[in-house]
Amino acid sequence: MRLSRLAAVNFRNLEPFELPVDARFVVFHGNNAQGKTNALEAIWLTATLRGLRSRKHRDLVRWRETSATVAADVEHDGITRAYKVELGGGQRKALLDGKVVGDQADYFAGIRAIAFTPDDAGIVAGEPSKRRGWLDRAAFTAAPAHLSVVRTYARTLAQKSALLKQEQPDLDLLEVLNEGVAREGARLAHRRAAILGELSPHIKTLHKTIAGGGQMSLKYKTAAAGETLEERTVALADRLAEVRDRELQRQTTLAGPQTDDLQIQLSSRSARTYGSRGQVRSLVLSLKLAELVAARERGQTPLFLLDDLSSELDRGRTSHLVEVLAELGTQVFVTTTDPNHIDGLPQGETQTVRVAEGALISGD
Repeated sequence: MRLSRLAAVNFRNLEPFELPVDARFVVFHGNNAQGKTNALEAIWLTATLRGLRSRKHRDLVRWRETSATVAADVEHDGITRAYKVELGGGQRKALLDGKVVGDQADYFAGIRAIAFTPDDAGIVAGEPSKRRGWLDRAAFTAAPAHLSVVRTYARTLAQKSALLKQEQPDLDLLEVLNEGVAREGARLAHRRAAILGELSPHIKTLHKTIAGGGQMSLKYKTAAAGETLEERTVALADRLAEVRDRELQRQTTLAGPQTDDLQIQLSSRSARTYGSRGQVRSLVLSLKLAELVAARERGQTPLFLLDDLSSELDRGRTSHLVEVLAELGTQVFVTTTDPNHIDGLPQGETQTVRVAEGALISGD
């Protein structure tokens, strides 16, 4: 995938712009609070239909404006298509080649992105929900149909949660819903385990390159245990039966993929508990880059977005990162306060864009 044009109107603090892109590495640089991350977020919104830092559409619209648009031309498999997202009235509209998108699978077939931001440290150092979110995002990048699996399970779980909160729950209905939770939860856990199995070898190799060594391990902890989908369904059904009375007493769900976790260890110690800031950053970057490597093996090349690189990695880790990125062949968009921090990027393939008070100035 290769982005050749980026444009936006009334997006965040950015002045209206249309930016031709003619390089594999694009560096947005400038002082803090000028709009560098907003430029990156315009790409992320176009590629994922979600904000990079906020789920609220209103937050993406320029102050005192009522609507905003972002657009990009992206080439994939020799075909260039026009992507556009319109925001207004609390609504979001996605357009592909000027037509409103009916099936999001068509939209995502030609554009996807992976992002590394300061907040991503939470994947390693934060709560289990952060790690579950990363697994689901990685599975979505590999196959957008994963979003449907996540949503189906969420609906099933919401129905069960609502039933448990009733004063006198229908126990027959609870059994039916538990069957649905076991079935859909097993599907979700199975897909999460599959993407982790695909990514794990790449993560370990990349971690050695970026961190300069060190042993690490990853393990998906789930009640839906097993090798096959059928085994996972049975295991989760058994667990749901075990906690049934406690769920009724507490009026809340206690088992299912919403309680799963990804265990990440460094030298047999919890990275969440014992990992230093630098170790956490290296781990997260390894997770993200592994998605790129796996995607390339599938014949895909998602866009890769790196926010605030100069403050997130020291020069040694940045140098290793640049080496990896130069080999992957993906298009990379970076924000930094100091472009010299990434002076190892290929000069003939790098475009610099200065961002000052919301204005984008290419080649500066």
